[in-house]
Amino acid sequence: MVAPQKRLMEIWVPYGDVESLVTLMQENLGETIDPKPESHLDEMVVPLSERMKGAGHVLICDTKPATLKTVKALVAKVPREGVKFVSSNPRKVEAAIPELKEAVERLRPPGEPAPGSEEKGGKVSQDIAGAGRKFAISTGEPDPLFGFVDAPIALALGCIAGARRLGYRKRDGDGAQPLREDSPSYAAVRQEADAVQGVDYATIITRGGEPYSIVEGDSVKQARAHYLSAEIPQAKGLVVGAGGRGYDDTLSHALRLSLGALKGVRKGGEVVLVAECRDGVGSEALQMYLTGRMTESFLRKGAYVEGLEEISYVTELNERYSVTLLSSLPELYAGGKLRFRTARGSGEALGKVFSSAGRGAKLNVVTRACETVLP
Repeated sequence: MVAPQKRLMEIWVPYGDVESLVTLMQENLGETIDPKPESHLDEMVVPLSERMKGAGHVLICDTKPATLKTVKALVAKVPREGVKFVSSNPRKVEAAIPELKEAVERLRPPGEPAPGSEEKGGKVSQDIAGAGRKFAISTGEPDPLFGFVDAPIALALGCIAGARRLGYRKRDGDGAQPLREDSPSYAAVRQEADAVQGVDYATIITRGGEPYSIVEGDSVKQARAHYLSAEIPQAKGLVVGAGGRGYDDTLSHALRLSLGALKGVRKGGEVVLVAECRDGVGSEALQMYLTGRMTESFLRKGAYVEGLEEISYVTELNERYSVTLLSSLPELYAGGKLRFRTARGSGEALGKVFSSAGRGAKLNVVTRACETVLP
């Protein structure tokens, strides 16, 4: 009698600009949440182009692929004469939108004076403080501190001094709460954003990484409708991808996104985080933590550095799970203070998981944590 042939299951997980192939035996594969690409860009551009007309400033609040695709489509439809395009990363914007080559200005952080002036700016960046209409666009994403980062929150974090610190101090707990509807951190920073006059906000919702819709009304409720997944049985292991380019550029960004998928793995289980981390560690707090500069005395002083909330997220991750990081980060960072195991390929990562959890362990897979929050 011939034994039945075991079937291999192949799942592609975004990793920077490419994808990492995760191969599992069928009996080892639990649930897979893999949002399929669905673009509605052509329909979205029509109303957005009308909203963008007459704006003196176009504020590009992030460089996620969906944001850049949408801006590129808008540039083709709306006259650019008299419009100032602003981004915190002009080179990346211009590389994705050749039509804007040498036309994108760097977003001035709060306090930086205007060109040719020695007078320091105020609490709000000079690029949004002045009179006139502005059009701000970004791609929304779940966040453990704010619940959801939409265009108003993204703009505030980049343009209003102390916005992230305010969100941290208004939190009512250290636990991660992505897509929370009543986040006090979101409410406080949104109030700061609403104080800036003349800004029309456009927040993109994605599906499979593609522009899918534009938020109308309550952004958190709409985000929950799109990104809150159905409950799945917890497994011994979880493979989770942050979402590829624009989401896994840094470790801190990938960690923030991955937290929403952790309900898919049992306490004490194995987590494989797939994130390229091309731009390194990310937040100042996480860098301090990994290099031993985040001391008890520093924490007792009550000072805030960007990403301080991430220290509690990392601590909880290590207390509840065994984490293997599939990334381009040096072992010095991931395997040291962070106490993550490291792997250079999915085969090596899965080998470590099955070595710990057993060859018969089932693994759930979430390919895009940027679009998936498990209840």
